[in-house]
Amino acid sequence: MPAQKTQAIVIRAFPLRESHKIITFYTPDFGKVKAVAYGVKSPKSKLSGSLELLNHGMLLFNYRENRDLQNLTSFELIEGFDGIRTDFARITYGCYLAELVDAIASEGDANPEIFELLQNTYYFLADTDDVPLLARVFEIKFLDLAGYAPQLSQCANCGSVMAASPIKNTQNASTTTPMMFFSVRHGGLLCADCQHRDTSAFSITPGSCELLKTLRKSELGKLSRIRASTRNHRELKLVLSSFIQYHTERNLKSLKFIESVLEV
Repeated sequence: MPAQKTQAIVIRAFPLRESHKIITFYTPDFGKVKAVAYGVKSPKSKLSGSLELLNHGMLLFNYRENRDLQNLTSFELIEGFDGIRTDFARITYGCYLAELVDAIASEGDANPEIFELLQNTYYFLADTDDVPLLARVFEIKFLDLAGYAPQLSQCANCGSVMAASPIKNTQNASTTTPMMFFSVRHGGLLCADCQHRDTSAFSITPGSCELLKTLRKSELGKLSRIRASTRNHRELKLVLSSFIQYHTERNLKSLKFIESVLEV
């Protein structure tokens, strides 16, 4: 039962009996790790104040192969991200990002880049002026790192180079608006010849598509230079939330809360 030490971020916690908790961590060395924190609810427990959701610390646990739950030995707090916790919108989005990682990441599948992305996003979440746009940056980068990258430059069905399709304007039938079609089922954009393959594909403007490609390759520290219109926000959220729901096969509770409380 060798002891293992690694950095970790708390992405989920739920009670186990009267005084214990099961904590899910995301780590750079082991991917997702579930561990039992025995007696953590006791006022005398040294762990009681450190295992809050989103906390970043140094995790020590006894590794047991082929076991769903590991035995947590200690967790030394490094960063509590207090700047997130003092703002309702920021902590809500922070919890959403943690739930997203928990929903897609696999246990035992190490991905240091995902850990770094989550950690850095929490740092920037405390100060960013556009919290939803930062969430979109995290979503597209996380999907790429997790192996679910949507196709945005070529047709997801035939591989042809993408071009916008003219769509009749609903307010003026004599004019057309260039649009692109995104298929969740096919994993990306569909060209004009392949649009019929998914009748549930939804249209987005070329500008939103280009913005999504920009966010995919942008550094988090340069997000303040990027501006998104109300329509951009709406279309990017539709694309990414639909894509995420398709691959997780479930409705993320924190995302539903954001939609019902923060986006009314």
